[in-house]
Amino acid sequence: MNTETAPVGQAPAGTMLLYKQPELLNHQAHGSLGLRRPERPFEFAQRVRVLPVTLGEIPSAQKHYPVIFADLDNPVPLAVVGRDEDVNLFVDENGEWERGTYIPAYVRCYPFTLAAKSDDEFAVVIDRAADSVTDEPEQPFFDGDQVTPETQSMLDFCARYDAELKLTGEFGLRLKELGLLVGQQVTRTAPGSDSEPFASYFAVDRDKLNELEESDLRELFSSGSLAGAYAHLFSLENWQLIIERHVRRFGAPGPG
Repeated sequence: MNTETAPVGQAPAGTMLLYKQPELLNHQAHGSLGLRRPERPFEFAQRVRVLPVTLGEIPSAQKHYPVIFADLDNPVPLAVVGRDEDVNLFVDENGEWERGTYIPAYVRCYPFTLAAKSDDEFAVVIDRAADSVTDEPEQPFFDGDQVTPETQSMLDFCARYDAELKLTGEFGLRLKELGLLVGQQVTRTAPGSDSEPFASYFAVDRDKLNELEESDLRELFSSGSLAGAYAHLFSLENWQLIIERHVRRFGAPGPG
Protein backbone atom coordinates (compact mmCIF):
# COMPACT_ATOMS: atom_id res chain seq x y z
CA MET A 1 0.00 0.00 0.00
CA ASN A 2 1.24 3.45 -0.87
CA THR A 3 0.24 6.16 1.59
CA GLU A 4 0.62 9.67 0.21
CA THR A 5 -0.15 13.20 1.22
CA ALA A 6 -2.33 15.14 -1.19
CA PRO A 7 -3.01 18.79 -2.12
CA VAL A 8 -4.64 20.86 0.59
CA GLY A 9 -8.40 21.06 0.58
CA GLN A 10 -11.46 19.66 2.21
CA ALA A 11 -11.50 15.94 2.80
CA PRO A 12 -13.88 13.83 0.70
CA ALA A 13 -17.55 14.28 1.51
CA GLY A 14 -19.11 12.03 4.11
CA THR A 15 -19.59 11.85 7.83
CA MET A 16 -16.39 11.40 9.81
CA LEU A 17 -17.08 10.69 13.46
CA LEU A 18 -15.13 13.11 15.72
CA TYR A 19 -13.57 15.08 12.83
CA LYS A 20 -14.85 18.67 12.73
CA GLN A 21 -12.59 20.21 10.05
CA PRO A 22 -10.99 17.44 7.99
CA GLU A 23 -8.31 18.61 5.56
CA LEU A 24 -5.97 16.74 3.26
CA LEU A 25 -2.48 17.04 4.73
CA ASN A 26 -0.01 19.10 2.68
CA HIS A 27 3.37 20.53 3.69
CA GLN A 28 2.67 23.88 2.01
CA ALA A 29 -0.43 24.51 4.11
CA HIS A 30 0.51 22.55 7.21
CA GLY A 31 4.29 22.69 7.17
CA SER A 32 4.48 24.80 10.33
CA LEU A 33 2.00 22.65 12.23
CA GLY A 34 2.29 19.59 14.40
CA LEU A 35 1.03 17.97 17.56
CA ARG A 36 1.10 19.02 21.18
CA ARG A 37 -0.70 17.12 23.93
CA PRO A 38 -3.64 19.30 24.99
CA GLU A 39 -4.67 19.84 28.60
CA ARG A 40 -7.82 17.80 27.96
CA PRO A 41 -6.45 15.10 25.63
CA PHE A 42 -9.63 13.09 25.03
CA GLU A 43 -12.18 15.89 25.13
CA PHE A 44 -12.73 15.38 21.40
CA ALA A 45 -14.29 11.97 22.20
CA GLN A 46 -16.34 13.17 25.16
CA ARG A 47 -19.63 13.45 23.27
CA VAL A 48 -20.10 10.04 21.67
CA ARG A 49 -21.78 6.91 22.93
CA VAL A 50 -20.37 4.37 20.45
CA LEU A 51 -17.02 4.02 18.71
CA PRO A 52 -16.07 1.65 15.87
CA VAL A 53 -13.74 -1.23 16.65
CA THR A 54 -12.08 -3.68 14.30
CA LEU A 55 -12.35 -7.46 14.38
CA GLY A 56 -8.89 -7.68 15.93
CA GLU A 57 -9.83 -5.22 18.67
CA ILE A 58 -12.94 -7.02 19.90
CA PRO A 59 -11.09 -9.34 22.34
CA SER A 60 -9.54 -6.27 24.01
CA ALA A 61 -12.64 -4.07 23.83
CA GLN A 62 -14.87 -6.81 25.27
CA LYS A 63 -13.11 -6.52 28.61
CA HIS A 64 -14.61 -3.07 29.19
CA TYR A 65 -17.47 -2.33 26.75
CA PRO A 66 -20.46 -4.02 25.19
CA VAL A 67 -19.59 -4.57 21.53
CA ILE A 68 -22.70 -4.39 19.37
CA PHE A 69 -23.93 -3.88 15.82
CA ALA A 70 -26.08 -0.78 15.30
CA ASP A 71 -27.90 -1.94 12.17
CA LEU A 72 -27.99 -4.60 9.47
CA ASP A 73 -27.34 -2.28 6.51
CA ASN A 74 -23.79 -1.67 7.66
CA PRO A 75 -23.04 -4.27 10.36
CA VAL A 76 -19.83 -2.89 11.83
CA PRO A 77 -18.89 -3.66 15.45
CA LEU A 78 -19.21 -0.74 17.83
CA ALA A 79 -17.94 -0.36 21.38
CA VAL A 80 -20.62 1.18 23.60
CA VAL A 81 -19.08 3.92 25.76
CA GLY A 82 -22.30 5.58 26.89
CA ARG A 83 -26.07 5.51 26.76
CA ASP A 84 -26.90 9.05 25.61
CA GLU A 85 -25.91 10.70 22.34
CA ASP A 86 -23.59 13.25 23.89
CA VAL A 87 -21.91 11.42 26.79
CA ASN A 88 -18.90 9.12 26.78
CA LEU A 89 -18.91 7.59 30.25
CA PHE A 90 -15.21 6.72 30.01
CA VAL A 91 -13.97 10.31 29.55
CA ASP A 92 -14.01 12.36 32.75
CA GLU A 93 -14.54 16.06 33.37
CA ASN A 94 -10.81 16.66 32.83
CA GLY A 95 -10.91 15.18 29.34
CA GLU A 96 -8.97 12.08 30.40
CA TRP A 97 -9.84 8.55 29.33
CA GLU A 98 -10.36 6.26 32.30
CA ARG A 99 -7.04 4.71 33.22
CA GLY A 100 -6.80 0.98 32.65
CA THR A 101 -9.58 0.75 30.06
CA TYR A 102 -9.02 -0.05 26.40
CA ILE A 103 -8.93 2.94 24.05
CA PRO A 104 -10.23 2.05 20.57
CA ALA A 105 -7.76 2.44 17.71
CA TYR A 106 -10.13 4.86 15.98
CA VAL A 107 -9.53 7.27 18.87
CA ARG A 108 -5.80 6.62 18.91
CA CYS A 109 -5.53 7.49 15.20
CA TYR A 110 -6.99 10.95 15.82
CA PRO A 111 -6.35 13.62 14.52
CA PHE A 112 -5.18 11.56 11.51
CA THR A 113 -7.17 9.32 9.23
CA LEU A 114 -6.84 8.05 5.66
CA ALA A 115 -9.02 8.70 2.62
CA ALA A 116 -8.87 6.26 -0.29
CA LYS A 117 -7.55 7.59 -3.61
CA SER A 118 -7.44 4.19 -5.34
CA ASP A 119 -7.23 0.54 -4.34
CA ASP A 120 -3.73 0.92 -2.93
CA GLU A 121 -3.24 4.68 -2.46
CA PHE A 122 -4.51 6.86 0.33
CA ALA A 123 -4.51 10.55 1.10
CA VAL A 124 -3.73 11.61 4.64
CA VAL A 125 -6.42 13.59 6.42
CA ILE A 126 -6.09 15.62 9.62
CA ASP A 127 -8.68 17.36 11.72
CA ARG A 128 -7.43 20.93 11.54
CA ALA A 129 -9.80 21.83 14.40
CA ALA A 130 -8.22 19.33 16.80
CA ASP A 131 -6.90 20.86 20.01
CA SER A 132 -3.73 18.81 19.55
CA VAL A 133 -2.91 20.48 16.20
CA THR A 134 -0.89 23.64 16.78
CA ASP A 135 1.68 25.98 15.25
CA GLU A 136 3.81 25.48 18.39
CA PRO A 137 4.23 21.71 18.15
CA GLU A 138 6.14 19.26 20.23
CA GLN A 139 6.02 16.89 17.24
CA PRO A 140 6.06 18.72 13.86
CA PHE A 141 4.23 17.14 10.96
CA PHE A 142 7.01 17.93 8.51
CA ASP A 143 10.75 18.39 8.25
CA GLY A 144 11.02 20.40 5.04
CA ASP A 145 8.66 18.74 2.58
CA GLN A 146 8.94 15.28 4.18
CA VAL A 147 6.91 13.98 7.08
CA THR A 148 8.84 13.54 10.31
CA PRO A 149 9.49 10.04 11.74
CA GLU A 150 6.88 10.73 14.44
CA THR A 151 4.27 11.61 11.82
CA GLN A 152 5.21 8.59 9.73
CA SER A 153 4.76 6.36 12.76
CA MET A 154 1.23 7.69 13.22
CA LEU A 155 0.47 7.23 9.52
CA ASP A 156 1.73 3.65 9.66
CA PHE A 157 -0.59 3.01 12.60
CA CYS A 158 -3.51 4.49 10.64
CA ALA A 159 -2.60 2.33 7.64
CA ARG A 160 -2.66 -0.83 9.77
CA TYR A 161 -6.00 0.24 11.21
CA ASP A 162 -7.36 0.89 7.73
CA ALA A 163 -6.27 -2.57 6.58
CA GLU A 164 -8.17 -4.06 9.53
CA LEU A 165 -11.33 -2.27 8.43
CA LYS A 166 -11.63 -4.42 5.31
CA LEU A 167 -11.48 -7.63 7.34
CA THR A 168 -13.94 -6.16 9.82
CA GLY A 169 -16.41 -5.26 7.08
CA GLU A 170 -16.23 -8.82 5.76
CA PHE A 171 -16.77 -10.11 9.31
CA GLY A 172 -19.99 -8.14 9.78
CA LEU A 173 -21.36 -9.01 6.35
CA ARG A 174 -20.65 -12.71 6.83
CA LEU A 175 -22.49 -12.72 10.16
CA LYS A 176 -25.42 -11.07 8.40
CA GLU A 177 -25.34 -13.54 5.47
CA LEU A 178 -25.44 -16.45 7.89
CA GLY A 179 -28.48 -14.94 9.61
CA LEU A 180 -26.67 -14.64 12.92
CA LEU A 181 -27.42 -10.99 13.70
CA VAL A 182 -30.73 -10.39 15.46
CA GLY A 183 -32.33 -7.47 17.24
CA GLN A 184 -31.87 -7.50 21.00
CA GLN A 185 -32.68 -5.23 23.90
CA VAL A 186 -31.12 -4.64 27.29
CA THR A 187 -33.34 -3.58 30.18
CA ARG A 188 -32.80 -2.07 33.58
CA THR A 189 -34.79 -2.97 36.66
CA ALA A 190 -35.08 -0.12 39.14
CA PRO A 191 -35.76 -0.94 42.79
CA GLY A 192 -39.48 -1.38 43.37
CA SER A 193 -40.43 -1.13 39.67
CA ASP A 194 -40.74 -3.20 36.53
CA SER A 195 -37.97 -3.59 33.96
CA GLU A 196 -37.57 -0.68 31.57
CA PRO A 197 -35.79 -0.51 28.19
CA PHE A 198 -32.24 0.80 28.32
CA ALA A 199 -30.91 0.20 24.77
CA SER A 200 -31.71 -1.68 21.56
CA TYR A 201 -29.10 -3.11 19.21
CA PHE A 202 -28.15 -6.06 16.98
CA ALA A 203 -26.06 -8.95 18.25
CA VAL A 204 -25.12 -12.51 17.37
CA ASP A 205 -27.73 -15.09 18.31
CA ARG A 206 -25.76 -17.63 20.36
CA ASP A 207 -28.14 -20.51 19.57
CA LYS A 208 -27.94 -19.87 15.83
CA LEU A 209 -24.17 -19.68 16.04
CA ASN A 210 -24.00 -23.02 17.83
CA GLU A 211 -26.31 -24.58 15.23
CA LEU A 212 -24.20 -23.60 12.19
CA GLU A 213 -23.06 -26.23 9.74
CA GLU A 214 -19.56 -27.53 10.39
CA SER A 215 -18.32 -26.03 7.12
CA ASP A 216 -19.52 -22.56 8.13
CA LEU A 217 -17.92 -22.90 11.56
CA ARG A 218 -14.61 -23.91 9.97
CA GLU A 219 -14.79 -20.89 7.67
CA LEU A 220 -15.47 -18.54 10.57
CA PHE A 221 -12.69 -20.13 12.60
CA SER A 222 -10.09 -19.84 9.83
CA SER A 223 -10.86 -16.13 9.26
CA GLY A 224 -10.77 -15.25 12.96
CA SER A 225 -14.46 -14.40 12.84
CA LEU A 226 -15.50 -17.16 15.23
CA ALA A 227 -13.24 -15.80 17.97
CA GLY A 228 -14.57 -12.31 17.24
CA ALA A 229 -18.17 -13.51 17.44
CA TYR A 230 -17.66 -15.15 20.81
CA ALA A 231 -15.70 -12.18 22.18
CA HIS A 232 -18.63 -9.99 21.08
CA LEU A 233 -21.03 -12.27 22.94
CA PHE A 234 -18.88 -12.18 26.09
CA SER A 235 -18.83 -8.38 25.89
CA LEU A 236 -22.59 -8.12 26.30
CA GLU A 237 -22.15 -8.85 30.00
CA ASN A 238 -20.74 -5.31 30.23
CA TRP A 239 -24.18 -3.77 29.71
CA GLN A 240 -24.67 -3.90 33.46
CA LEU A 241 -21.46 -1.89 33.93
CA ILE A 242 -22.71 0.74 31.46
CA ILE A 243 -26.01 0.96 33.34
CA GLU A 244 -24.18 1.37 36.65
CA ARG A 245 -21.91 4.08 35.21
CA HIS A 246 -24.91 5.90 33.78
CA VAL A 247 -26.77 5.80 37.08
CA ARG A 248 -23.74 7.05 39.01
CA ARG A 249 -23.44 10.03 36.70
CA PHE A 250 -27.04 10.87 35.91
CA GLY A 251 -29.30 8.92 38.22
CA ALA A 252 -31.81 6.31 37.08
CA PRO A 253 -32.40 6.41 33.30
CA GLY A 254 -35.78 6.66 31.70
CA PRO A 255 -36.91 4.62 28.68
CA GLY A 256 -34.60 4.99 25.68
